[in-house]
Amino acid sequence: MRVNEVVEITKGKLLTTPSIAEFSRIICDVERVQKGDLFIAKDIAQVPQAVAMGAYGIICANIHNINDGELAWIMVEDLQDCLTRLIRYKLLAKNITTISLNPIEEAIAQEIIIDERAKFFHNDLYAFIELLNNEQISFIFTHNEHILEISFEVIQAHKPKERPFLIISHTLFDSTIFYQSTHYRINLPKLFLNDLGAVVNLCENKGIEYSLNHFKHIPFFKPNFLNAFGKVIDYGQAAKVAIAEEDIEQFKKYMAYIANNATWGKLLFLVPDIYLELFNQIAQTFAYKTQEELYTYIHHNNFNFALILGIDDSTLVHTLNTNHKQILEPNLFSDIMEERYARKPEL
Repeated sequence: MRVNEVVEITKGKLLTTPSIAEFSRIICDVERVQKGDLFIAKDIAQVPQAVAMGAYGIICANIHNINDGELAWIMVEDLQDCLTRLIRYKLLAKNITTISLNPIEEAIAQEIIIDERAKFFHNDLYAFIELLNNEQISFIFTHNEHILEISFEVIQAHKPKERPFLIISHTLFDSTIFYQSTHYRINLPKLFLNDLGAVVNLCENKGIEYSLNHFKHIPFFKPNFLNAFGKVIDYGQAAKVAIAEEDIEQFKKYMAYIANNATWGKLLFLVPDIYLELFNQIAQTFAYKTQEELYTYIHHNNFNFALILGIDDSTLVHTLNTNHKQILEPNLFSDIMEERYARKPEL
């Protein structure tokens, strides 16, 4: 950007007559400053380092000491307003499309989108302005409310009346679909196939490159298969499954999905103590207060599906794999019992 453009856009005051005419990038992290950059100084103490690293310009809210008159020193009244104005200018000048998806759609999109022009971003505005230095970017996927507010246009994925693919078959946790003359078996339950359809339609309509072959899994309704000792084992190798979910609305959807699609299975619902009365009205539910208590319920109860509210998947897996070590190591008898657990209907 040219110096006079920056001054005009930010409504700043140029305090020097610099010998340079333009900046190569806009940077907020002083450790990333290179020769030719414009440095936005959140901390005035970082300015000497930025100058030493080759910055061509400095933007700050308060400038008391100008030690190099050949650089562009720009003073602004409000650093946040300055940042917002620069971001809006870049979004408009580069014709960047901002896209807002629900959490399920976004997780799917991150799995299948392979377009170098598309970036997923959820950090603050200071990091965002640096991301916009990338000349390739055409699409920003975000749920950052501030970015969505300052974007000129925000588009969303819309679930199509008809899915763009044919469902060949499905189990509780995966699906086989037929799309564009190819069969795909993906680790995505039928519960989320409308979300997949919405993302595929979005990519087709906007010309965003994607590949269903890249889909592995998403961190929603993720089954953790457990052996007889409560340890997480390979996918599909046991009849006991534990599923974690932090969001209460998603938890309700999971309850209904399992109840409707796994009528043969024995269910175990575990919730934080404050939700016990609410969910006990729907189905038999147990309350837990600690991770150790949660593990005890999972280890000692007979079930096919344990659905746990108030914990994320990584924490659940850590809890299970840590606490199972307190159980005696398997022997010949326990191996036989584990083999019996593995005899199950297809999930």
